[in-house]
Amino acid sequence: MISEHFDTRTRINMKLALDRVCRHRPHGEDHGFRRSVAENIIRCAFSGRTGIGQLVDAGERAVIRTRAERGPA
Repeated sequence: MISEHFDTRTRINMKLALDRVCRHRPHGEDHGFRRSVAENIIRCAFSGRTGIGQLVDAGERAVIRTRAERGPA
């Protein structure tokens, strides 16, 4: 469980980062999309990068990767 690994501030930053990345995206409420973004944010936090900017960047990288995997629209 996430709460076992991260302090309160980090968990709040992770939630804020997920919300910021997904908020205005066309698929932002899609479970699979949010999960992909969240997994990247969690990996970032596990590596010790827990600042809000670092976590948002990790989420944005997941968006770019997801777009690349889907191919051209």
